[in-house]
Amino acid sequence: MIPLKLQLLLILGSVLCAIILINLIRKYRLELKYSMLWLAMMIIILILSIFPDLVGAVAHAIGIEVPVNALFLLMSFSALAILFSVTITSSRTSIKIKELSQEIGLLKLEVKRLALEREAEEKQG
Repeated sequence: MIPLKLQLLLILGSVLCAIILINLIRKYRLELKYSMLWLAMMIIILILSIFPDLVGAVAHAIGIEVPVNALFLLMSFSALAILFSVTITSSRTSIKIKELSQEIGLLKLEVKRLALEREAEEKQG
């Protein structure tokens, strides 16, 4: 059984985080595709907080004696999943920035070449 104070804290925390997350999505400060993992985690924590016996059943099923430890394990795995997701997004963004920087460099070179050609044509013509 989860202590009542922890249960109330988890319910309040998950509802508050979900409200903040939804507000960020509505104001276009956070894309929906990046927030789905957060929303899923908040819903799972809320469900487990409302039904603490479920935490005990899950803990017993996986061989953990204290339900709070199972909750801690779940939160640790959730944090790792979010960290992994952020790492993937960061890596993709870094690759895209590198590609765009190279493209800008090529475009600047092309503009410079065209400007020199135009200047040469004006001198001849």
